[in-house]
Amino acid sequence: MVDQIEVVYPDSDNLEFYFYREPYVKKIEPSSGLTSGGTKLEVTGAWFDEKPEYGVFPFCKIGSHVIRGQFIQTNRIICKTPPSEDTGQPSAVQVSLNGVDFKDSGFAFSYYQKPVIVDIQPRSGSIEGGTEIWLKGLKFSNITHGMKTVKCRFQQIAPDNSNGTWDDDNAPTKYIPAYYIDQETMKCASPAGWVGGDQVKVDLTFNGYDYTDNSFIFSFYNIYGSFPKSGPSDATDKYIQIRGKGFRKESKILCVLNDTEVAPLSVKFETIKCPMVLETWLSN
Repeated sequence: MVDQIEVVYPDSDNLEFYFYREPYVKKIEPSSGLTSGGTKLEVTGAWFDEKPEYGVFPFCKIGSHVIRGQFIQTNRIICKTPPSEDTGQPSAVQVSLNGVDFKDSGFAFSYYQKPVIVDIQPRSGSIEGGTEIWLKGLKFSNITHGMKTVKCRFQQIAPDNSNGTWDDDNAPTKYIPAYYIDQETMKCASPAGWVGGDQVKVDLTFNGYDYTDNSFIFSFYNIYGSFPKSGPSDATDKYIQIRGKGFRKESKILCVLNDTEVAPLSVKFETIKCPMVLETWLSN
């Protein structure tokens, strides 16, 4: 709506003033982000507008920080969150169309420090999935406790056989809920649906948008069976061959014979050789 206002100075022209309807906010996503800022905050609602000739632009206000937003359409804008070290209490989110008159959205945004993963254990598991992976690191936060945005990302590393390089662009990605243990420990379970030999990069997010960037590799293996099924009691120079796919020397592989752990004789991509007879058995 455009009205004309009259300025009572001599020789002045009439000026236009634009009245807009205050925007309404139905949802913000995500509701948390890094203290370094840069998270794309999507604000969904109604009556957003942009008319440069009248100075109408979308703005967000997070706490005391005012950010110029990007107009997408009348029911959605995007604001990049500013840096902030305020990790104590969630900050109120307000919106405006002139950068002066702000309206409380009824939603809040929380800041947390960027987490760092320093190790994951174990680094391999069965293609059946369900292996508990413990992520050790720094600055893990419980600020988004119970939210569906806290998850591990498993991004497959796909070999490009044509030139021997790696190509992640078209590789599948899977997401699994992650659980806070303490400030240095998170855990999630490996997903199913891979084949023996597949490898994935494991990363963590608290808001579903910002991920850790020091990916650790997790490998999947598949066990087909073992051969032979029996052997002489004094076969000290014999071995049991485990057949499968995805066995890697860097994995912590142990042969377990009658609850006794013993190192394998050799590990290859498709076979593991375990000793057929243990020295403890011979001594008995």
